[in-house]
Amino acid sequence: MSAGAYAAGTPVRGLVSVGVVALLAATAGLAFDGVFPFAALLPVVGLAAGAPCVLSVLLYGRLPLWGTVPVSMLGWLMAVSATLFRSEAWLGFLPGPAAVRAALLGVRDAGGRLLTTILPAAPDSTAVVLVSFLVWAAALAGAEIALRSRSVMLPALAALPVLAVAVVLGVAGAGSVVPYAAVFAGLTLLLGLVRAARSAGTLAAGVPLLACLVLAAVVAAPALPMAERPYDVRRLVEQPPPRPINGVSALDQVSAWLQNPQRELFTVATASEANLRLAVLDTFDGVTWTSGAGFVPTGGRVPGQEGGGDPVTQRFTLQKLPGPWLPAADRPLLVKGAGIVVDPATGMLAGTQAREGMTYEVTSGIRHYTAEDLRAAVPAADPAALRLPDGPDGRTPPQRARLLAIARRATAGAQSPTQRAARLAAYLRKHAVNDVNSPPGHGYRSVEFFLTESRRGTTEQFAASFALLARAIGLPSRIVVGFRPGTGSGSGSGSGSSGVRQVRGGDVLAWAEVEFEGIGWVPFYPTPSRTRSGGGGDVAEGAPKQAREIEQAINSDSSEPKPTPTAANRATPTPAPRPGGSSGPLVWAAVPAAVLLVYLLAVLVVPPLRRMRRRRAAVPAARVVGAWRQTVARLRVAGIPVPSDALTAGEVASLAESVLGPAAREPLTTLAGVANLATFGGAPVDEADADLAWRHFGGVDALVRQKVGLASRLAHRLSPRSLVG
Repeated sequence: MSAGAYAAGTPVRGLVSVGVVALLAATAGLAFDGVFPFAALLPVVGLAAGAPCVLSVLLYGRLPLWGTVPVSMLGWLMAVSATLFRSEAWLGFLPGPAAVRAALLGVRDAGGRLLTTILPAAPDSTAVVLVSFLVWAAALAGAEIALRSRSVMLPALAALPVLAVAVVLGVAGAGSVVPYAAVFAGLTLLLGLVRAARSAGTLAAGVPLLACLVLAAVVAAPALPMAERPYDVRRLVEQPPPRPINGVSALDQVSAWLQNPQRELFTVATASEANLRLAVLDTFDGVTWTSGAGFVPTGGRVPGQEGGGDPVTQRFTLQKLPGPWLPAADRPLLVKGAGIVVDPATGMLAGTQAREGMTYEVTSGIRHYTAEDLRAAVPAADPAALRLPDGPDGRTPPQRARLLAIARRATAGAQSPTQRAARLAAYLRKHAVNDVNSPPGHGYRSVEFFLTESRRGTTEQFAASFALLARAIGLPSRIVVGFRPGTGSGSGSGSGSSGVRQVRGGDVLAWAEVEFEGIGWVPFYPTPSRTRSGGGGDVAEGAPKQAREIEQAINSDSSEPKPTPTAANRATPTPAPRPGGSSGPLVWAAVPAAVLLVYLLAVLVVPPLRRMRRRRAAVPAARVVGAWRQTVARLRVAGIPVPSDALTAGEVASLAESVLGPAAREPLTTLAGVANLATFGGAPVDEADADLAWRHFGGVDALVRQKVGLASRLAHRLSPRSLVG
């Protein structure tokens, strides 16, 4: 029977096979949901999986394969031109040269763009053309193989490379591809069942079993250790370095903003009272603080180990805010807006497009700390955050020795690293006055003048002094420039409890952060209130209530002195579990589930593969023997002993006649004779004998199906003996 006759003779089986192929291609395409937002991915994948299958069915029998493929790919160009590139068509329907070029270049360049973007990509990213092309090609290849060949499993292989690409690109994204792989495996088995099943009853019995297997795999797979920390193949790819964004240091602009306090910088719609971070400055050269951040594009997610906390949403509209930096509360987790890049290390946001009037939305995680956690905290081993540079001539500046002396005096009697940081902030608030008219500057000389002579400064000098003093006594530190929450509508000079808030130049605030092992960067507020600065006042400017309470608790700790942990006895922090990661009970539950899944897959896959191998043996004699072995395996289902039970082939035929009826005698007797001839006879066995043997097997198989109920056949299929039949 030719391939064409096979397909034409089973139209329903062919159509169902093409439908399963479309589902396979769609599943492989939806596995990209760690790369693209699911809402943007769904219509693209749906069109790319369904359209080529419909075209293949419509063109089958009308066009040869070499004609179907170009027609289908022209359909893909028309689809992506209309949906992704919005290009004008030639003659009203054909894609123009510009559209064809954009589509082909999009496929070529999409992989490189996705490897340099924090996933998921933006919802409107044209890089999704890669998914459209891969899914369309897989659906086209699978449908044509299903229609034009007798192969059982080969149509499923067309979509396997698409799933592999999704795994490669999606490991760095959110979510897991493991459930999609489980569904893909189940659909592959379903395709084999559809194309190999000899009756509708077998198909009806196998589909619910496959559905249960897929459900078990989807539930158990995320709990497996391999799913918790998958290997990221991006480690094998040389990533382009994140690009720095040049601009005036935000700390240099603090004084100018304070001199123009009514200047409207931006509005923010939020119910949160959290301060808004603008820039993180972690590099000091002796004169100025700058940011060592490197920015990469993002379609929304902001990665980083510091994520988490209580989620808070803010919607910003920029007004007269200079520079590339974009404000956000605490640690951003998600961001929505055009032309936004992020620094994965700090969570800083920056814009690459026009500023005034720009709107964007941020979801942040507001982190919380307790005094108990911080009392036992250990400074992180971060040499870059401890660096105090030498002077321009390469010599140690004299200011460094004075800073160390001041820091030791300010933290005398402190019992722990966090208490040293808290006392340092309290010392600065009591030591100097918050004066918005003080001259700018935060280098060595400016800080020394502020600490020893003027004792008047803005939030710029207070934050810079804290950072330098902290580094002098071994506390890794950095500076954050940001803003207080702003003024809400109708709330006078206070912060509104909800709604839109106006942030002005006078709301600028700088504070410092100290890094602790296992906790991250903890903020400290060394700037005193403008109304109670100096003279013993200790009210922190812009400090949240929680930060004030924690600092007060740590400062009042009068416990016995604790030895300062060193690098030799630092406790290694236990890494926080990944969201959705497996726990001990889940792993133990997953082990028997995985064993059961492997066993069920074996009893479903091994017998068909064994029968296929026997039927396609290269030597006719081997094919005859294989037909006899398949026959006695089917007789075992009806409770009839086999030759291994000390019965001859003729005795087996007689027993089968008593169980299956007289119709079984002729095929079994003939088959037994041919099998004996192939095994022990001296006469050669030809192709006609092999075909005759397999036809008689088909007759015996039909008799067994009539005699034995579906439940009994399924029970035998699931028994271990089916693996060795």
